[in-house]
This record gives sequence, C-alpha cells and structure tokens, in this order.
Amino acid sequence: MSMNRRSFLRSGAAALGAASVPGIARAQFIPSQYQQQLTIGVNVPLSGDRAAAGRDIVNGVAAAIEYTNRFGGTFRTAFNLRTFDDMDALAQSIVNVQFASADSTIIAMIGGFDGPLITASLGAYQNAEMPLLVPGSTADSITARGYRNVWRLPAKDSLEGQLAAQFIAKREKPKMAIAVTQDGDYGQSVAQGFLNQSKASGMTSYVYLFPYDKPNYSVAAKEIAAKAPDFIYLCGLTGQMGPLVPALRSAGYKGKFGASQGFFNEASLKYADALDGAIISTSLPPLDLAPDVANAYADFRSHYPVTALSAFAYASAQIVIASARRTGATNRLTTMTALQAPSSYTTMVGQFQFTPTGDPLDPLVYFY
Repeated sequence: MSMNRRSFLRSGAAALGAASVPGIARAQFIPSQYQQQLTIGVNVPLSGDRAAAGRDIVNGVAAAIEYTNRFGGTFRTAFNLRTFDDMDALAQSIVNVQFASADSTIIAMIGGFDGPLITASLGAYQNAEMPLLVPGSTADSITARGYRNVWRLPAKDSLEGQLAAQFIAKREKPKMAIAVTQDGDYGQSVAQGFLNQSKASGMTSYVYLFPYDKPNYSVAAKEIAAKAPDFIYLCGLTGQMGPLVPALRSAGYKGKFGASQGFFNEASLKYADALDGAIISTSLPPLDLAPDVANAYADFRSHYPVTALSAFAYASAQIVIASARRTGATNRLTTMTALQAPSSYTTMVGQFQFTPTGDPLDPLVYFY
C-alpha cells in the first residue's frame, strides 16, 4: 500500500494523534459487578531518556483494558494493568520479571522496544514461565532463540528488508540501489534482508555501512554518491541517520529514497524536503482508514495519543485478553498454553496468527 508520507504524518493517523489528550495511563475503572480480576504486566522504561516511549506502550495497554472493561458485555472478568519500570537496564528488567511472577493475578507481560535488552532477558521470562508479547521491537534475535513463550507483533527486520526490496524492484525499477545502515543495534538485519531479496529479484544492489558513534555524514554521503545509485534505502533511525539525507543531496545525489520503519515518525518531517517522494515501510496500517476498528480507534484517540508503539501495545493487550477469554485462562501457565495453540486474533492493527517461534504467520508491511 502506498500513501503520501508527509500528509499521513500530519493527519495524525500514525501519530501522533490528539496532542491535547493525557500522555500517561489513567487509573483503571473496574465495574463492581466483575468477580474475577486478571492483570497484564508491562515491563518498559518509565524513567530516563526512553521513558516517553515506555509510556506510549503503557498507554496502549491501558486503553485496551479500559475499553474491554467498559464494553465487555456479559463477561464476569475484569482486567487490570500493573507497570514495571525496567529503567532500560537488563538487571532491572530481570528483577521485574521475578516480581511479576510473584503476582498470581498476572497472566502475561508486555515488553518494550529495545531488541538486545529483550533478547537478553528472554531466559528470565522462560524460567518464570511468563508469556511475553513484544509490541515495539523488530529485532530478529527475539524470535531466533526458539523460545515458546514470546510473541512479537511487528514484522522482523530481515523480513521488512525483503518485502521492501520486492516492492521497490516492482515499483521503482532502479538500475542500482544501495541499502545504507550503521553499525549500531538497528538496521543491519533490514539491510541484509534487502540485499538478499534484491539479488533474488534481479536488482543490482549493495550495502553501505558507516559508524553509529561519531558518524561523518559528509564523508559517507560522498562515498555513497560516488557509486552513482538511483535509489537509496535507509535502514536506521531518524535521529542517527537523518542528517545523512541532506548530506547526500549536497553530495549530488538526485535519486529517490526509501526508508525502514526507523524513519516512521514525526522527526522525519525535519528532512521532508530532501526526502520528497520517499517510500517509508512500516508494520503499522492506516488506522483511520480501517472501518472495522473505527469505534475502538476513536475511543483510543479520545483518551491517549496514538503512536505506532501505543497501537501495537493496544493490540498486544487485545491478544492476551482474547486468549484468556477463549479458554477461561486464570493464570500465566494457562494463558501461555492458550497463546501457544493455533489461533487467529483480530486486533487494532490487523489479524494475527503466530508461528511456533512467535513471529506473525503472515506479517504485513505497508509502504507510505
């Protein structure tokens, strides 16, 4: 699917929704008629530099729980939210899992967006027999270890790169494409997936890698431009790779840009003129164009800012709630069994079925 990226960001559909709504989860309202209460835990940074992203995830889970409790029909179970601040540190994340496992009402945890941290903590979740849903990280490593207690919603990095290469080869038909990435935690798997699929599609392509720490954008731009590509696919984060875009234009690059979902954010508007006509890939569908979630989406936007993180967190909570209700699960072990069974889930961001290792069976990537 293609869509004008600049218009999409400014419309608020991805966004970066209603700016006037509160940015933190509200206290849960649980109607008195409910006799059983089950809890969904959230283990994310709620302090430090990444606290805003952590609050996005809390907001999404809170919105899904509140909507379920208010419009849950005749069900006799209410859902609660319990937050844990992992401080963006592995040791604290593991301690939080241990605390969560001591709460008999917690049936599952929803994690964050830091791929290496989540991957390193998977053993703690496994040892606690705690189901973990991941709304914010696309790192291949999360589902590459064979754990059966983790489910990740967005498409993994290597697959996004493959699907982007297919789309670009058919639509843009470049003579030569370069996937640009940095030597940090994010981007290299996307670039490798792009390169592998490019070869299969008969598209000439290369990968250019430059430093994440202390990057020299001018030097990188000159080296890339010297190879005379007519398409550049940016596999990285706007904050760290964005300055390369105007540097490439200054170095004489006149071709088109594409970018992975690390550029799917409002910060990319800073480079809108240089990126004009760019194709940005993401797992997030255009929620304002999906009539089957219109009521839930309107309710969501009326209470919390809607971002990619909060939308996938909302969907993660929906999956936990649906699995518990289908099977009557009342603890984390029965919830994990329910999640491991082949099932289809209807969520805010689309339909999900999962492979045994926890990736979406038929992941979708959208191009804006």
